[in-house]
Amino acid sequence: MDPSAFAQTYAEARGKFIAAAEAAGLDVFGHAHPMLGRDGEALAMDVALEGRRDAHSLLLVSSGCHGVEGFCGSGVQVALLRDAAWRALLHESGVAVLYLHALNPYGFSWWRRVTHEGVDLNRNFHDFSQPLPANPAYDEIAALHATGAALRA
Repeated sequence: MDPSAFAQTYAEARGKFIAAAEAAGLDVFGHAHPMLGRDGEALAMDVALEGRRDAHSLLLVSSGCHGVEGFCGSGVQVALLRDAAWRALLHESGVAVLYLHALNPYGFSWWRRVTHEGVDLNRNFHDFSQPLPANPAYDEIAALHATGAALRA
């Protein structure tokens, strides 16, 4: 795999992803995050679709669910977008690919596993149409996380 597909910062990774998707002729849709990144950069989850919207199958290729792991996943996405043989096979097969870049852009930028709210997206499997389970122990410490007091204690 081409090492130039990988980045050292979130902003560099995002730039490489957008450039690779646009070079492949894909539209990139950015879903802005409300906070700034570690270097003051804008954060977003970027999405690009390769193939037909009505394809018989759809492959999701995501990166950055655990933010800091986004460096590896982003590099793979960029390498795939640059790979003409991969892209030709996709088109021949009729399978579409939805690239989801930086599911957790905050964690990616700040080198954290969790979101800005402290949520691990890969462990947050609740049916939100139902009442959430009681967690009195969390209720006791939730304010500490929000204020950063836990770090000063």
